[in-house]
Order: sequence, then C-alpha cells, then structure tokens
Amino acid sequence: MDETRDNPTPPLAPPPAPQRRRWRSLGHPFVIAGAVVLALLAWQWIETRTRLDLLQQQVAQRLGESDAATREVKGRAKEIQDALQALGNRLAVQEARMAESQGQQAALEALYQDLSRSRDEWVLAEVEQALNIAQQQLQLAGNVQAALIALQSAEARLAGFERPQLLPLRKSIARDIERLKALPMADISAMGLSLENLIDRIDTLPLAFEHSPPQVEKAKSKPVKGAKPVEQSAPVVDEPSWYARLANDFWLELRGLIRIERLDRPDPALLSPAQTTFLRENLRLRLLSARLALLQRDGRVFREDIKQAVAWMERYFDVDDRDVAMRLSELRKAQGAKLSVELPNLNETLGSLRTARVTGAR
Repeated sequence: MDETRDNPTPPLAPPPAPQRRRWRSLGHPFVIAGAVVLALLAWQWIETRTRLDLLQQQVAQRLGESDAATREVKGRAKEIQDALQALGNRLAVQEARMAESQGQQAALEALYQDLSRSRDEWVLAEVEQALNIAQQQLQLAGNVQAALIALQSAEARLAGFERPQLLPLRKSIARDIERLKALPMADISAMGLSLENLIDRIDTLPLAFEHSPPQVEKAKSKPVKGAKPVEQSAPVVDEPSWYARLANDFWLELRGLIRIERLDRPDPALLSPAQTTFLRENLRLRLLSARLALLQRDGRVFREDIKQAVAWMERYFDVDDRDVAMRLSELRKAQGAKLSVELPNLNETLGSLRTARVTGAR
C-alpha cells in the first residue's frame, strides 16, 4: 500500500524509435519510383554522353578521311594538270614537226620545180646552194675549211660554163677563195693531238715535292776492306798526303751542307695521296674542257682552261723534269694560238649571183 501511494501514476512505455519510421518512409512506392527514375536518367545521361563521344570520334575520323581525300584529289588534279601540260608540249612539238614537214614538202616542191628549169638555171641554183652553205659555215660555225670546199665546188661547177654574164661571178668567187686561204688559222688537229697526249700522260708526270737535289758523291781515298786491288797498266800516281785528304773530305762535307736554290718560286706544296689524285683529275678535266673548246673554236674558254692548266703545272709539278717542261712549252704555245679570226662575208658574191640571174633571164 505504501508503495502505491508513493507512485500514484504508472510508468509510461518508451517512445518508438524514429529510425523505423524513416526506413518505413524509404519503402514508400513514390520514393522507389523516384529512385528508379533517377537511375534511368543517370543511365540515359551516361549513354547519351557515350554516344556523343563516339559520334565525335566518328566525325573527327570522317573529317580526317575527307582531308586525306581532298589532298588526294588535289594531287590527282595536279597530276592531271601536269599531264595536260605535257600533252600541250607534245602537241606543240607535233605542230612544229608538222610545220617542219610542210617546209620540207615546200622545199621538195621547189626542188621539183628546179628540175624542170633549163640547164643554165640549174647550174646557177647549184652555185647559189654552194654559196649559201659557205656563208652559213662562215657565219654560224666559223668553219673556214668547209666554206673553202663549198666555194671551190661552186668554182668548179662554173668552170665548164663559158658564159660572159657569169664572168663577174667567177671573179668574185676566186677573190673569196683567196681571202679565206690567207686567213691565219691554227692547226686544230695538231693542237688536239698534243692535248690528248698530255691527258694520257698526266698520271706519269712527277710532282714538285717529289723532286730531290742531286747527291754529292764523296771521293773514296781509302780502299774498301776486302776488295781486290785493280791491276793498272798506267804508272802509279803517288797518293796525296794526309792533310790533303783531310782538306778534300772537309770540302766535300761543306759542299753537302750548302745548297743553292732559286728564291723567285714558292716552295712546292706537300700533297697527300688523295690530294694528288684530286689534282691530277682536275688537271685532266681542265684539259678535256680545253680540247672541247678547241673543237668548238671557242677561243675565250680555250685560253682560260689552258691558262689554269699551266698555272697548276707550274705550281705543283716538277718544272725541271724534261717531260713536264716540254708539256708546259706546248701549252704556252697553244695558249697564244688564235682559234677565231674576223671572217669575211660573201654578200658581194651573192650580189654577183643575183645580177647573173637577172642578166640570164633577159
């Protein structure tokens, strides 16, 4: 009884835990649906992002392929343009050949017309052709010998014709022949042969640094030990005294120490084997260029090449050697040769030919 009095109200039950209510609210259908929707949205966003990345890669790849295709198209267009240009050049060449063939055809037609002319006209045509050849050889090639041959053939062709109207023409051709014969011309064949011989002997010519001064032989005053005495039929000469032999030996030693050389030329250059080969090959190329200029009658190039070859031979080769000195003399002689002179023209002779044609036509 006392205990009930002290505690008149019974104790209350503890309140329910709030966590259970929270978990019960998470299990609500709307929450679950929202979570599913969020998951779907997240998956769709990830899928869309992945597709966008893949699409960007494909677009970049397509752009790269399109750039490569564009470059290829440009390259092919350039090749087509080059081919068109080449075709245009070929067409121009064909047109030039066609024009040349037309010119040849016209020349043939003119030749056929010349065949129908009289004998006098035919002879004059032959003389005119020879004079034109001589004029071309003088003006274009500078070949005096060919011009002389053409003029002499024209003179021989007129020799069988006793026509008074052709007499001035024959005199004019004879004057031209005499003028060409009087021209100072170099011997091209001999000079070319000399250059060819020098080119073949370049490898055998001694260099300057290979030259050695002559050694002074010492007089042997004493017989060699073990040597047999030489029998002499002449009377025996008394041997010099010891002080004479000493003076002689001293003089020979002094002569070996003193050497006289020229100071007006530089010291010879020391060359390695590779430099020696390079020097000889360069000299050979210079001489080949000089020979080509000689055949072309190009006096300026010929003189420059010969001058350089002479300078190299004087600088690097042994000028005291007999072969080198002879070759240098030939090069200096060729350097002063005149390959080209002022050649006369045949205008007066051609004028005489036209006058003879007009006179014959009358």
